[in-house]
Amino acid sequence: MRTRRIRILSAALLTLVLEVAGCSRPAPTPPAEAESATVDPGFVHGTDGGDLDRLAATVISDVQAYWAATLPAVTGRPWHDLDGGFFSVDTTASTGRPPPCSGSVSNLEGNAYYCASVDAIAWDRAALLPVLREHYGDAAVAVVLAHEVGHAVQQRSGVDVGAGSDAARVEAGADCYAGAFLRAAADGRTEHLRVSPAQLDQALHALIVFRDPIGTDASSGDAHGTSFDRITAFQDGHRDGPGRCADVPTERAPTGDAPDDGNAPLQAVVDRTADAGAEFFGDQVAAAGRSWTPPAVRSRDCPADPVGYCAERGLIGYDPAGLDELHRDVGDQATATLLASRHALAALTALGRPTSGAAAGRAISCLTGAYTATEPGLSAGDLDEAIESLLVSDSVSRDATGGQALTGGERVAAFRTGLLHGPVHCG
Repeated sequence: MRTRRIRILSAALLTLVLEVAGCSRPAPTPPAEAESATVDPGFVHGTDGGDLDRLAATVISDVQAYWAATLPAVTGRPWHDLDGGFFSVDTTASTGRPPPCSGSVSNLEGNAYYCASVDAIAWDRAALLPVLREHYGDAAVAVVLAHEVGHAVQQRSGVDVGAGSDAARVEAGADCYAGAFLRAAADGRTEHLRVSPAQLDQALHALIVFRDPIGTDASSGDAHGTSFDRITAFQDGHRDGPGRCADVPTERAPTGDAPDDGNAPLQAVVDRTADAGAEFFGDQVAAAGRSWTPPAVRSRDCPADPVGYCAERGLIGYDPAGLDELHRDVGDQATATLLASRHALAALTALGRPTSGAAAGRAISCLTGAYTATEPGLSAGDLDEAIESLLVSDSVSRDATGGQALTGGERVAAFRTGLLHGPVHCG
């Protein structure tokens, strides 16, 4: 059987979705419906004609039209709509007829996939689409289905998308193609679907919910990539267009193979980041010929939500309760990322660079990424925590006034620049 699937939204992962969406740490704006003129889902096999299938049909119609116009220019090959069609499945109806490439209806639970052998896509309208829509909005449904159509693009481009293929590269390519399509929807270049920056942030958060669990072998047939892998591929397509997607992934995060050992104690992370941040950012300031007095890091001595920088007092403050919540809910690397961002703001102050506005937010996020790349023992799981903290909260990119002007995607992109290319690329 030759299929490419999103990672199954199992009971454990559904619990994660609910926890991520429902916890009390800083959270995204409640999901909004994409501004769209919906399409009749009559062409979808098994449809119930409801709102979810209307949304799915809208995405499918626009994404196929996008590739009909785009694929010949990108690959020199023609696009043709999927021969095997599209299948909407109610996985709560155990007596229903299974879709192609699936032995039973239950095999599709919480899932969507592309079946290469018959050129078809199937999705679970009972346990996948409603969860995505409720917690992450319409754009999350668009990302998932555009990813599956991305596998059809690969098949038409001569890429092996079967069980023996390079799973990580194939999945990254599909994420990249999804990013290219969502850019078209954001720019108003699709007939029906419209996606705002805020909706795109919610969709990116949904994408990382389907990341590989820590310890997944990247060469396994079920590998889809870490949060960093998936966001990187999506943003490459979103920024550079579909011509970029045949060659992803080309950049690897500076992580080792160390297993995730769980969270270090909060105070240990605070102390470690204070020392390492003082050294790293002090080196950046000294290289510019400026003087540097490392900021002291103290709980409650500076207004913090949950961290803050008081330039006039040379202090980084933190709220122990607020930081502990982030520490427990996301992980110790999220804590380190947030603390490092205040060291980055202190460094910008010492360098005499702008400390407010969008440019400052990008520089802070970028320098935080550059610092993160130097952390000893950085693991893929650590990086997943950093990416999640950038998406779910605007705290990392807050400027000297407490304001911030970046979307979650922009924060991640700036962080990624610093992580991969170092502080010299941070403006």
